[in-house]
Amino acid sequence: MDSSPRLAVLLAALLGVALGCTGTIGGPGAGDDPERPGGPGDPGDPDDPGWEAPELRPLDPLARRLTREELAHTLADVTGVAPGAALEEVPVDRPLEGFVNIGSGQTVLPDHVRGYHAVAREVTADPAFVGFLEVAGCADPSEACARDTVREVGRRLFRRPLDAREQAAFEALFAAVAAEEVGWERAARAVAEAMLQSPGFLYLLQDELAGRGDGDGDANVRTLGGYEMASRLSYALWASAPDEALLDAAEAGELDEPAGIAAQVERMLEDEAKVARVTERFVVDWARLASLPDEDGRKGELMASAVAFYDDHARRGAPLYGLFDAERAFLTPALAEAWGLEPAGEGVRAYDLSGLDGRGGLLGQPGVIAGMTNADGGAIVARGLFLQHQVFCGSPPDPPASLQDEIDAFAAALPETASDREVFERRLMRAECAACHAQFDPLALAFERYDFRGAFREEDEHGNALDDRGWLPASLDADGAEVAYAGLGEYLGLVAAHPRARRCLVQRHAEQALGATLESGQIGAVVELAEAVGEEGSRADLLRALATHDLFRTQRVPE
Repeated sequence: MDSSPRLAVLLAALLGVALGCTGTIGGPGAGDDPERPGGPGDPGDPDDPGWEAPELRPLDPLARRLTREELAHTLADVTGVAPGAALEEVPVDRPLEGFVNIGSGQTVLPDHVRGYHAVAREVTADPAFVGFLEVAGCADPSEACARDTVREVGRRLFRRPLDAREQAAFEALFAAVAAEEVGWERAARAVAEAMLQSPGFLYLLQDELAGRGDGDGDANVRTLGGYEMASRLSYALWASAPDEALLDAAEAGELDEPAGIAAQVERMLEDEAKVARVTERFVVDWARLASLPDEDGRKGELMASAVAFYDDHARRGAPLYGLFDAERAFLTPALAEAWGLEPAGEGVRAYDLSGLDGRGGLLGQPGVIAGMTNADGGAIVARGLFLQHQVFCGSPPDPPASLQDEIDAFAAALPETASDREVFERRLMRAECAACHAQFDPLALAFERYDFRGAFREEDEHGNALDDRGWLPASLDADGAEVAYAGLGEYLGLVAAHPRARRCLVQRHAEQALGATLESGQIGAVVELAEAVGEEGSRADLLRALATHDLFRTQRVPE
């Protein structure tokens, strides 16, 4: 949209708050202060007999920006116009704290501001955009039409009704542009361009004044208001803005109670195409696929394979925990051949692995194996750290800096043809190494027959025979005992039945849905959700349980 110098000044004045917003999003999280409830600490082991869940500490108010994907989905779904080349000017999101939508891991840079400006101009200049602007049912420069246009366009872009200050500011912008005698359409486009660069559109912000009390007299906790719930639901399930039905439900008060929320969740889950957006982003972030190298040109295939496996499992309504040991894989011809299988056809195809021991499961998909191997320190260390963190939600301490010289000397003394297994065994013989490595290295031994791209093999590059026997560390057992496994098949069965792995899978899904990391103050909620899923519950069942849980519906009120 072309703008005169005067209109450019008006837009800049209105957008001053957005243009000046750069840095790291959000204040301290629950884990930043060890003295705060919900901060770091030992909440106990839920597997211990007699364990009692600590009282839920609701999350602090969340503030996060839309990811680049969410921005694109939101514009396409709400306005009918998808961003084009301008979207490339918005920086790519990085999963600094597990998922790209975790607010405390997001940054806002000048490049974001420039990218948002480019996207807003591109989208509002599209000839088809006028169809969205006519949502108020009028197209004349009268004050009444200006008011209605601002109100209805604002409601959809801000995902809530505009407050009085916002309404007045955008009406003033509309009037100023209309005074240039450029007509209703030009004025409406200018208002929308400004809205698309405003915090109300670009950020998911919780209203500190909205909502109701929790009913128990706790002044430090409140239930989210209807429009807050609408946005939380839509971005958790669709990676996009609320549709008209969800906004109407918020306005009618239907999202104030679990029954109304549950009804909307059922409706939203029927839109499989939108739900699949969240599925894909979960797999890409959880398995760290975006950072895979692509020297062999297989990155796209590895990503598509992993996403297809998870998406199929979810669409079939299969048990959530069955992800770990499902006897299926989705492979391209090249990936199938790397597994010694006859390709079933072009593209990503399903393969039944029930007759092949040690194949399958989410962790056994080639892309996931490649993702867990994509780090420094050797395959066993990289994979072990991934499995400890992403599958069992554990975090090892950083090695003391004083050990670096010993680590370097240890590495230098290794034979050039040493297998990863030999290196692992030598490392466990050194007490200063075993203190940490014994907690995660054994988790990776089951994957020894797979190379760094997930291809099956019998020998390593030095001709060493591979041994995939190992054990789950004693730290993962309620009785403090190591649990042995012989190969990947047994390993996947142990993981699928392991209560900590099940809770961790639930926790990671909840973190993505909430856009926040969970700490000790939320462990009780994670346990409740894991139990609600049960043996046969699916991913959809987890989302149903989460959406109506207080973890999802409430927040702390800052003191």
